[in-house]
Amino acid sequence: MVIVRLTGGLGNQMFQYATGRALADRLGTELLLDTRAFEHALAFQAYTRRDYALGPFKLRAKIAAAEELTSWPSWVVEIGLRLRRARPLFRRWHFESAITYDPGVLALRDPVCLVGYWQSERYFSDSAARIRADFTLREALSGANAQLLELARATTSVGLHIRRGDFLSLNDAAQVHGVCSIDYYRRAMSLVRARCPECRFLVFSDDLQWARAELGSDPSTVFVDGNAQTPERDLALMSACKHHILANSSFSWWAGWLGCSPEQIVIAPTPWYASAKLDTRDLAVGRWQYISRL
Repeated sequence: MVIVRLTGGLGNQMFQYATGRALADRLGTELLLDTRAFEHALAFQAYTRRDYALGPFKLRAKIAAAEELTSWPSWVVEIGLRLRRARPLFRRWHFESAITYDPGVLALRDPVCLVGYWQSERYFSDSAARIRADFTLREALSGANAQLLELARATTSVGLHIRRGDFLSLNDAAQVHGVCSIDYYRRAMSLVRARCPECRFLVFSDDLQWARAELGSDPSTVFVDGNAQTPERDLALMSACKHHILANSSFSWWAGWLGCSPEQIVIAPTPWYASAKLDTRDLAVGRWQYISRL
């Protein structure tokens, strides 16, 4: 079996699932999801307390039961994340050592537990079509969301994502991630509009008040509201758009990746992280266009 340790928000959980699923496919084995990090506020958990968020999708995996994790104690994760030198002692566990692509994942054997974020399509590019199918919603969008879905599909739509929230309010997140400037979004909109003059911008944000104040005068914009508690619906709508303008978040990354099509335009920010210490070469997608986020 392959066990993947889930942490973080929806976008991070999607990276973790996709990497685990692709590995399980290569090994011909089952995938179990370890959700214990959401049950206990462990010290290494991400900036904001999160919950398991993959339930709405048609995943090919199950949440591991307590008895299935008896041989995979949480204390190993805590020690491995705190003390890198201890990791070789736990041979069935594979810890992410850096945010760059780890080719060692290809050599793993059953059974194994993955602990990390795995933020690169290189981990699952050979299973891309199946991964995209896995991230289909179990329940069809309805009401206002169904109308927005039709708008996204029927027009030259551009899913524009603005991430603020804890990237501003929490000091650690602000230092690592930071936010994209309004100039970035305006330049990105101009680039897309130059190639698609009739485009419509569907704006998604965790701070719609700010987004409306900055972009509300543009008659080609539609602000998507009402899905604050169901981010998977926003993700489905964003990925249904023809083109994408991304924020520097994993949630945004997935909207661009799931919406892949031959004519797709994706504008993404660089640098992805505010911290210059982080190497994002394997997070980057070669077919996307990167412009300064400042």
